[in-house]
Amino acid sequence: MKKVLTLCLVLVIGMMMVFAGGQSDETYPNRNISVVVQFSAGGPTDLSVRGLLDSSEGATFAVENVTGGAGLIGLTKVATAPTDGYTLGCINVDLAINYVMGRTEMSPLDFIPLGCSIFDPYTLVVRADAPYDTMEEFVEYCKAHPGEVIIGDSGVGAAPNLCAAAIADFFDIEYRLVSYDGSADCVTAAVGGHIDGTFTQLSPAKGQLEAGGLKAIACVANERMSAWPDIPTIKETYPDIDFEFVGWVFVSAYKGTDPAKCEYLEGVLGEASQSEMFQEKLASLSMVNTVMTTEEAQQFCADQIELYKEILTNLNLI
Repeated sequence: MKKVLTLCLVLVIGMMMVFAGGQSDETYPNRNISVVVQFSAGGPTDLSVRGLLDSSEGATFAVENVTGGAGLIGLTKVATAPTDGYTLGCINVDLAINYVMGRTEMSPLDFIPLGCSIFDPYTLVVRADAPYDTMEEFVEYCKAHPGEVIIGDSGVGAAPNLCAAAIADFFDIEYRLVSYDGSADCVTAAVGGHIDGTFTQLSPAKGQLEAGGLKAIACVANERMSAWPDIPTIKETYPDIDFEFVGWVFVSAYKGTDPAKCEYLEGVLGEASQSEMFQEKLASLSMVNTVMTTEEAQQFCADQIELYKEILTNLNLI
């Protein structure tokens, strides 16, 4: 009798375990999904990602800020975590650049993009008293005063630095590049008169643009930003410019994650990215995003890698 009872108990426990396992797959997600942000809390990436996750329905997310190594430490944590759909990361333009420059073997193509939190073009902002108000006037001034204009950036090889270098190369102009710790420091330096301007996403410059301490000349994009519709694009004046510089972020899973879970998350985050709640959040931050399917985002990442290969080769940086 004891043997029969023991056998029955084992069978019941086994059935419960099987049922629990099936339940776990069928009810994904049944616990918090960790999203690793490789930059500090309060920065543009962090704020946009939190806004996207807070606007989502159908899953509960918890942000974990893991900084260091130009963002590579956080991304490495995602790449080495179990691919069970409970650890996501954020791929961005910096990863594409670092990959092309040989600083990491991780590529944006190793990840599965699920939702875009930010898609902000870089914009030339200058001191309010600068003697130029348009891109055409800026180019003419730089040609007439070679080496006199000082442009701030956030370090050699970072997106603002490459943007400034590519613009100088395209227009055959010469200005001095001075590096700071980040875009916010460049904005402060421009307002203080230490530099003449910087190429930046506009959220760090919003306060000074509204207060009149800085003015925006043009964005390095194909289309005007919905958050700043009065700022022209460089392409409007110079249609042959064949590149744009955009600060982009995609919340992503690592390769090998169950396609069904990725499809579910793509739906959740794709809907959130278009929601009124998230768009209001972006507008309050003076940011914009875009909507892409996973397949479209993967193609975009591949195109970005090729773009930076070409730009870095032209600038003799690789």
